Amino acid sequence: MRAAIFHGPKDIRVETIDIPTLNPDWVLLKVHAAGVCGSDLHLYKEKTEIPISSTLGEGKYIPGHELSGEVVEIGSDVDSIEIGTRVGVEPIIGCGHCKWCNIGKYNLCVNYKLIGFQYPGGFAEYCAVPEEKCLVLPDNVSYEAGATLDCIAVAEHAIRRANIGNEDAVAIFGAGSIGLFAVQAAIAAGARKIYSIGTHDFQLEMARELGASIGIHARKEDPVERINDLTSGFGVDKVVEAVGGETTVVNDAIRILRNQGTLVVTGIFVKPIPVDLFGMLTKELTITTAWGYEHWSHRKEFEVSLDLLASGKITADRLVTHKYPLDEVNKAYETAIDKSGTESVKVQISFPD
Repeated sequence: MRAAIFHGPKDIRVETIDIPTLNPDWVLLKVHAAGVCGSDLHLYKEKTEIPISSTLGEGKYIPGHELSGEVVEIGSDVDSIEIGTRVGVEPIIGCGHCKWCNIGKYNLCVNYKLIGFQYPGGFAEYCAVPEEKCLVLPDNVSYEAGATLDCIAVAEHAIRRANIGNEDAVAIFGAGSIGLFAVQAAIAAGARKIYSIGTHDFQLEMARELGASIGIHARKEDPVERINDLTSGFGVDKVVEAVGGETTVVNDAIRILRNQGTLVVTGIFVKPIPVDLFGMLTKELTITTAWGYEHWSHRKEFEVSLDLLASGKITADRLVTHKYPLDEVNKAYETAIDKSGTESVKVQISFPD
């Protein structure tokens, strides 16, 4: 099969490798769609301290942890999925034995692995995944939408970590795919008002289309001043941070939160940043983080995300702005990076029938 293999920053090569062999409880997918994630872009743009090691060896891997496809082969122990089934894939694989896995928090497993990193991902014609990580896609959910389930689950986990409900005014920093899914997840949770803060007009227009009360362009106005003006200085109840990088949004969040408000950090920060601990202290803020997704109550957040998608409470197809064939994987990455020039939100590698 043909696969896109990451060898280093700005170095992804489409090569021919063997189709994966199956473990007894795994299935083989013919990949139909796989998304370029923000974490993929961090590794693509520059050398980081994130260790890279996969089944392909040190320093290289097949990206694509946001994927969907059709089951074309099943392992000898598979009994819940048939050949021909359309599925989305939950990419986090916990060890299954540690304390965290045993209580459903496999996102915190000390030995977890990721399809699209340690295991070959969806930037390939075929991908092997565990049976238990496959979610059957309803007929009204496209392959493209099914490949965004990881993003939706990340956003849903952040909303749950913030304990957002119908009394809350919420500010969401970042209007990329996670931020835009967070807007929708907050609405589904009942938030009474949502401020979407982004850096591109097209992002904020989409945020408003998806239900955000107000869009704030952070490069044209100070979001702290604007929100404090809109709330008469009271601030918002909850903030979801979905930016990361080297930004100062954590401190901006502290400044717009009301006393005893809550901030949930989801962005990947590439280096330590200064944080206004005095501001946190004097407001008695709750600062927490959201990493991946987990079981919540008796269900996986990934399953809840599929329910939200299938019911129409969350829409995904609108967010898939660009699709490229595997041979143009480098162009896909560059498109995802150049948001101002391409107006990209979610960029996917597509494998048409």
